[in-house]
Amino acid sequence: MYKNRKAIKALLIFYVIILAIMLVKAPSFFSVDNAMDILLNVSTTAIAALGMLCVLLVGDIDVSVGAILAACCTTTGLLAKAGMPLIVVIAGSMLVGIVLGLVNGMIVTILKLDAIVATLGLLSIYRGLLIIITKGSWINGLPKNILNLGQGRAFGIPIPVYIMILVAVIMWFVLNRTEWGRNFYAVGSNPASARLSGINVRKTRIIAFAVCGVLVGLAASIYTTRYGGIQSNTGKGWEMTLISSAVVGGASTVGGEGDVSGVFLGALLISALGTVLVFFGIDALWEQAVQGLIIFVSVASYAIDFKKLKSRFVKGGAEND
Repeated sequence: MYKNRKAIKALLIFYVIILAIMLVKAPSFFSVDNAMDILLNVSTTAIAALGMLCVLLVGDIDVSVGAILAACCTTTGLLAKAGMPLIVVIAGSMLVGIVLGLVNGMIVTILKLDAIVATLGLLSIYRGLLIIITKGSWINGLPKNILNLGQGRAFGIPIPVYIMILVAVIMWFVLNRTEWGRNFYAVGSNPASARLSGINVRKTRIIAFAVCGVLVGLAASIYTTRYGGIQSNTGKGWEMTLISSAVVGGASTVGGEGDVSGVFLGALLISALGTVLVFFGIDALWEQAVQGLIIFVSVASYAIDFKKLKSRFVKGGAEND
């Protein structure tokens, strides 16, 4: 977990610097309303990114999550318009998510395909099927009682924030206190050793994809009810947001590294970037470029072994002399 600790430390230092600058440049950034808006914005990203963390832990990756989000959002909208109770709407969205997650996991593991190639193909398949089913039309006019999930507040705090905290606590327990969590880390760290120790590697990888799908389904219900409508291209590019949130937070793309706190800090950084740029007076067109720069600097700050790099330069200099 060394890499993850370095990532969290780097993120905390980065946050301190940014907050110090904001305190001088834009004190209004620290208002309670702005804090609630930021937490609301990060809620769906953090919930789904925790699912992506599970996939990354076992050494896989899922780039179809944007399309899965769109499919689950569409399910949420259709069930809500059909007059289904809120619990049924959420369950339906999560069911679609877990089914698509299982499909991804089984295709990757049973067919022994590269995860990024397989899920990239599935991304196009899911998008295409969704356009055929919806005929490219928007889903609007959701019942007001359903919208309370994404727009309601309790004691001044948005309901999605409570859900995010609950999911984070559950995922922390799963990853740190259950056999599932231990298996995720073991499979990602060394699949051969995990297999020799009696762990069903294929099953564990499929479960990781399923967990990712079910959390994307939950995030989709919040997403849909927050905005009150859904279009077929919803979630386009969202896979990079989730992967970035996890990787910036210390999750390794080769497996075995990452935890809940790192993912939350990474998701907070990615989600709050737009708000920070607004307070700095920077055009929103720069958001993607700045996001990429921050991701690069954040990852490089803990990925590069500076001691080894320094020793090489010193050694090289000595040899040149």
